[in-house]
Amino acid sequence: MIGRVIKGKYKIYDEVGAGGFATVYLGRNLDTNEIVAIKVLGEQFSREPRYRERFRREAGLAERLRHPNIVRILDYGIEGGMNFLVMEFVEGLTLDKMIARKSGLPVESVLSYVEQICAGLQAAYEVGVVHRDIKPANIMITPSGTVKIMDFGIARMDTMSGLTQSGVFMGTPRYISPEMARGTGADIRSDLYALGLLTYEMLTGKAPFDADNPWAVLRQQIEDEPEPLSEVRPDAPPWLGAIVTRAIAKDPAKRFQTPAEMQTALKTHAAVPDGAGTPAPMAGPIEARPEAARGTGKGRPKGLLIGLVVALVVVAAALVALVAFGLGDGNATPTAVVGQLSGESETSAPGGGVTVMVVTNTPTEAAPPTETNTALPVSTETSPPTDTPIPQPTDTHTPSPTVTPLPTETPLPSDTPEPQASPTTAPTKAPSPTAEPTSAPAPAISGKITFSAGGVLHVVNAATGQDLFAPIPDMRQPDMRADGELIIAKGYQGARTSLWTIDARTGAFIREQSPFTNDYRPFWAPDASRYTYDSLHHNEQDYIVFVAPLDNRDPDAHDYLYYGTQPIIGTSPVWMQENDWIAFTGCDYWPEGSGGANCGIYGVPSWNEEKPFLIHSGGLTMRATDNYGSNLLFMSLESGNWEVYVIPNTGGTSRNLSNGPSSQDGLATFSPDGKQVAFVSDRGGAWAVWVVKLDGTGLSKLFNLPAPPTLEWTEEHISWGP
Repeated sequence: MIGRVIKGKYKIYDEVGAGGFATVYLGRNLDTNEIVAIKVLGEQFSREPRYRERFRREAGLAERLRHPNIVRILDYGIEGGMNFLVMEFVEGLTLDKMIARKSGLPVESVLSYVEQICAGLQAAYEVGVVHRDIKPANIMITPSGTVKIMDFGIARMDTMSGLTQSGVFMGTPRYISPEMARGTGADIRSDLYALGLLTYEMLTGKAPFDADNPWAVLRQQIEDEPEPLSEVRPDAPPWLGAIVTRAIAKDPAKRFQTPAEMQTALKTHAAVPDGAGTPAPMAGPIEARPEAARGTGKGRPKGLLIGLVVALVVVAAALVALVAFGLGDGNATPTAVVGQLSGESETSAPGGGVTVMVVTNTPTEAAPPTETNTALPVSTETSPPTDTPIPQPTDTHTPSPTVTPLPTETPLPSDTPEPQASPTTAPTKAPSPTAEPTSAPAPAISGKITFSAGGVLHVVNAATGQDLFAPIPDMRQPDMRADGELIIAKGYQGARTSLWTIDARTGAFIREQSPFTNDYRPFWAPDASRYTYDSLHHNEQDYIVFVAPLDNRDPDAHDYLYYGTQPIIGTSPVWMQENDWIAFTGCDYWPEGSGGANCGIYGVPSWNEEKPFLIHSGGLTMRATDNYGSNLLFMSLESGNWEVYVIPNTGGTSRNLSNGPSSQDGLATFSPDGKQVAFVSDRGGAWAVWVVKLDGTGLSKLFNLPAPPTLEWTEEHISWGP
């Protein structure tokens, strides 16, 4: 591996560490001369689809996790069967090494580090990401005192190949929350619990909970209280002890509810000079917020109501961040982290922290022994962080660099001449706007719509219905990429009966995406590097939901979604933008389900590790059709005939948008800006495409279909792009 050049520009110079899942190398970008860290997934895990997907997920999170206190991922790729991440290189020490060197860090340093960790976690929380493995080995401190949180994504590897247990979670016992120890899931408050334990350890030099075996530590997390901070670290201010106590409350409702709230408490109390009086007491225990959506979405924060004070703090923090990002001097040196892999432990850490799997029910086979993996050291430890000066990262941020888009490989040859180069990766759509008032004029119609009618695929001007090029025969169920330049569709009959990508500008076939003829209903991922579909090639009796990379038609690279040991049986998958979950129609056949008695539209994470949750109940006569921001479109027979509805991604109250009691309406799709919804309808006696605003007003017909929808019309798909 040493001396190898990856992707034509990343040269590997030395191995700097190895863990249970990956090896990290020191490298250089030959184009920019920048020192980088290159993480390579272990060969044995590269053969497992589920681990390849987790590795890809870590790269995908880069688009959503751009913050000065979170390690940057610069590039990602697959080359010669090798999965790799290119990361910024960070010089410094992990917190576990710093704690081992000193029996308690200075209070000022601890406050700075905790505030920076809060800032990074808040950035992740705001885009729906929970780390779930906050511990000293995952926190890097640079020589200037800047915090870098490591290993988002890999911490989500919570099921090992060959396990048959359900309710499995990987974590580190010393920092696992009581609810995680019980196997009841995790949200942002679990991260804050771990941060409270980490704060205690930074101040005292020892973890609050420790024992001879991991199971005893888990019991301590659930039942015991640590020794009061005032007795272990007398010079720590009482208010800091109160903050730590609140952060590690056994009941999540009594903790801080967001990182911004904890950060505010730290700043408020730290700003009061000694002898200047006591600041106003911290808010008492907060009542548990409704978790109907987050309990199923595992900590997805969208849609939650927070207290006014916290909201003001978040807005203020966002304004500060915008100023810092916009006005930074740009002189900060890009650094990159080589740190311990999340979900792994470091043998050099005090007490030898280990990674365990907590099982919520009796396993059907013996759990494997706990592993202790070798830490991934940073490239140098000659310049450990100093305790002074104390940085103030929440007031001055280094500018966030541009993240390299996920790459795609050269398209495979097909039996059709290649058109011009395949369009570049599509940007994700902007967040869904608030519905316009009924008095506002109807938005202008623009862009193009693709649909199949009479067994022929059309791409038409959205305003006029005029074909933009010759219709394509024997294709159906088209989905247009967010940039409007590429379509993925299902071959209906003839020579192309599998999934294909098609140039939306010319109609030329780009490539065959799958070698199977029984794959159906493809739908793009928000980042356009992957797509989801349902298929019978895994099980001839039941449709299984799959996720596949755009650049690979190898069946081994197509991963079915699962929960526990059960593949997700379902149809009509729709990839949701806001939380990276996939909506599908199905019944709860997974572990902890009813055995299929409850059916409807469910959501399942694209990374597999969480239990599907019910978005909308009512049986199998419904299906999701499109997503924009936090809104999901679906069609349903629940009113007696097919109607178009909109519902939040996380479930809740649905609204009827088509309101056609005497017509059949469905196959709804969002306009490129999310302000309008197009759908097909037979109202008036002829099939046509209609449009309505998101608030249900402004219903009008766009154009007639040139022929009735292909075969069973409810199994079709239409899509609207720019």
